[in-house]
Amino acid sequence: MKRRAVFAGRQGLGRELSWRLPLLLWVLATGCAGKQDGLYGATRSLLASTDDFGMLLLNAGLRAEALPVADPMTPEEARRLWLLLSFDSTDGGLQRTGHRAAATYLLAEATLGGAPVPRHVLNERLLRFEKLAVLRPDGCLVMVLSGTPVQCVGPVQVQDGALKAGDYTVGRFYASQEGSFREDTSVPPLPNSTFHHGVVVTVEPK
Repeated sequence: MKRRAVFAGRQGLGRELSWRLPLLLWVLATGCAGKQDGLYGATRSLLASTDDFGMLLLNAGLRAEALPVADPMTPEEARRLWLLLSFDSTDGGLQRTGHRAAATYLLAEATLGGAPVPRHVLNERLLRFEKLAVLRPDGCLVMVLSGTPVQCVGPVQVQDGALKAGDYTVGRFYASQEGSFREDTSVPPLPNSTFHHGVVVTVEPK
């Protein structure tokens, strides 16, 4: 009788665990997912919908929570983002030089334009920098969007009021022509703006 009672008790315990175990696993799974959504859900959703222009801003050092979501982007928003990128960017050092040069140029261009710019237009404008290079403050010429070094020019010095290394100037864009890099003319200089270390430091709307 005792053996039957013990056996019957084990069967009852097994049946109880058979429905409690899946319930416990479901609670743990949904509980963990809820915590993850609470901590990172908003950021993941934002990054999942980020376009090329948004990724450029991230690579330039803008914080994820500061990414613009409005379409089109107004001149006021462009100036706000430029200020955030200038004064509240995450650390990145020289690796962000190319991205920051392209991002600040596009933001300054949108600010000076005086009219809202659709996001698809900003993505199209970004393509202009795909094959261009910039001079980093350490004297290396790097590709704008990848940061890949292509040439070590030499030490950067102040010449004629500008930061230069050889024939290259910090803040200007260069295109590969006949085995060397020459100043690019497809990206026109911005009026009423000043570059310093590849960043627009003065932007006055029209």
